[in-house]
This record gives sequence, C-alpha cells and structure tokens, in this order.
Amino acid sequence: MLKRSKLSLMALLCVALLSLQPSLALGQGPSPDKYLPEGADMVVQVNLSQLMGSSLLQKGIPLVVKKYGEDVMNMVANFVPDDNTKKMIQDMAPELKNKVTEEAVSQMMTMAKGFVKEFVFSANMKEEINGAPQIVMTLGIPMLTSATADQFIPLLQNSGQVDLKTSEVDGVTIYEIKPNTAPAAFFMAVPEDGIMVMSITKDILTKTLKNKGKAKVDPKLAALLSQRKSSYTLFVASLAPKNKTDELKHFVANLTVDKDINGSAFIACVDEDKAKEHAKEANEHFEQAVAMIVGFADDHPELKPLGEALKKVKAEVNGSNISMKLSVQGADLLKAMKDSK
Repeated sequence: MLKRSKLSLMALLCVALLSLQPSLALGQGPSPDKYLPEGADMVVQVNLSQLMGSSLLQKGIPLVVKKYGEDVMNMVANFVPDDNTKKMIQDMAPELKNKVTEEAVSQMMTMAKGFVKEFVFSANMKEEINGAPQIVMTLGIPMLTSATADQFIPLLQNSGQVDLKTSEVDGVTIYEIKPNTAPAAFFMAVPEDGIMVMSITKDILTKTLKNKGKAKVDPKLAALLSQRKSSYTLFVASLAPKNKTDELKHFVANLTVDKDINGSAFIACVDEDKAKEHAKEANEHFEQAVAMIVGFADDHPELKPLGEALKKVKAEVNGSNISMKLSVQGADLLKAMKDSK
C-alpha cells in the first residue's frame, strides 16, 4: 500500500508538470552543483538528457516491444480489476508493435529531453544535522518555474494522498509533503527556474538553499568531479565511508548508453594488499548482482551480447588501485534482437 501510494503521488506530479505550457520546455535550466550540501563527499548524477539521445535505445525499444510487448500487456491486463480497462489493454496489445516504431520512439525521447534534464543525489555522509545525514536531491526540469510549481501544488493538496505545509526561506517557498501512508515527510523547493531541490529534513534543505552557490564540497571530491563528462549517462564519485578510511580512499564510476554501452569503475585503496582484498570482494559482489541478468540472457538469444559482456567484467588490480570495465557493442545487441525469433 505504501509503494502504491508513493507511485500514485509521483504519477500525479508528472501529470501536473506535463500539463504546463509547452513553451517552458525550451529552457535548459541551471546547474544542480549550486545545491550540493556543505562538505559533500558523494555525488551520483544521472544525465537523462543524454540518455534520451541514445541511438541504441531509439532502435532497440521497438525491437523489444515487437518481441515482448504483447505478452507484457496481456500480463498487465490480468492484474487490472476493471473489465473495460482490461479489455482495452488486451485489444491494444497486438497493435503495440505497429505503433512503437523508431520514429515514434524518437519523438517521445525528444519530448522527454525537455521534461527532465538530470537527476543528482548528493550527500555529506560524515557530518549529520540533527541526527540525519546531509542528503540533497535535485531534478533539472527545464519547464519548471516557481509559478508553475504553484499550479501543481493544489493538485497535490486536492489528491487526498498527502498532507502539505509551506514555509519560506529567503523568499523561497519550502513545501513539506507527507504522503498519508508514509512515516515521515520530505521537503521540496523551487529556488530558481528549471530546478527542484529536495531533502529528507527541513534543516538540511534550508542550509542548502542559504548556501546556494557558496557551499564547498570536500576538496578530494571536487577533484573527482572534474572527471565528469557530458557524454556520461551515469557518473558516481564518492570518498571512502568514515568507517573505511583505513582501507579505501575513493570510488569513481561512469556508464554511457549511446550507440554502444560502455562503463568503468575505479577504486583507490590505501595499499596493494587492501586492493587485492577489495578486488576479490568486488568480483564476488558483481557476479551476485548480475547473476539474474546473465541467467536471463543465457536463455534469450537476443540478449547474448549483453550476457557475454557481463561475464567478462572483472576487477583488476594495479598497485593500490582497482579497475573494472564494461563494453557492449550496440550493433551486436541490435543484430541479436533482429535475428531472434
């Protein structure tokens, strides 16, 4: 029930934002870097705009829908209690493969670029505020302004799903949003056009807003952030947790989904012995994490290139450093999908 409530709330937010004037989607929005917490030692950035430009997705989604779309739609229909809705889904299922074409997917991906540009999760895990880790999340939404936020907030209030309160910090409205079935509220603000900032406590969000553009991240993290590229779909940088500083220094990873899928991870350890120890753990954890995907790929010829690529990923040690690399050729994956019956 809690998960369903949260999903309904997220859906309501998305519908509200999509109902805004299309002309607002032309803006690019500000950088979320201005809203990192003071002393941040971890950043996870998802470049949704880059992902929506992926030619592999544009060509691959129609192939996936052609093979699995009808079965998935019929499976979904089995869980729909309303007979009319169930019949509509079942009638739509056979035609889905004809509607989800490369051209249609390309148009949808282009529209999505103007909706959400990027998501950033950042944290200062070493220093808490009133017992809570300093976690700040930002969404780059080109179409969003404080005025349009005022338009969708009433939809939340009238949904009956949340309790909502407001306050102000330096002229910026902070929304305290508590889903009825959730144990605690979360806090959100639109400090400038194109960006939404969220946190788990009001104190953390208030401090972040007051420090806009002035907060200093940990200098070691700042050096890692310089490795970011606009071509990355995912970028992760983190200093060692405070209980692991005698073993690890930092961690950096990236993933790019474009015409191919490429990724890498780099772990700096305090010495070679720790690197060998953590490389062994990394291989074990990675194998466990992807075991289900590899097993599924082994049973489905169209995913064979992905399964083979995952099997090749191994942690390698060079002195006190560990590296891992992933590479999937998009052309091979698309060919396997087309050849699969």
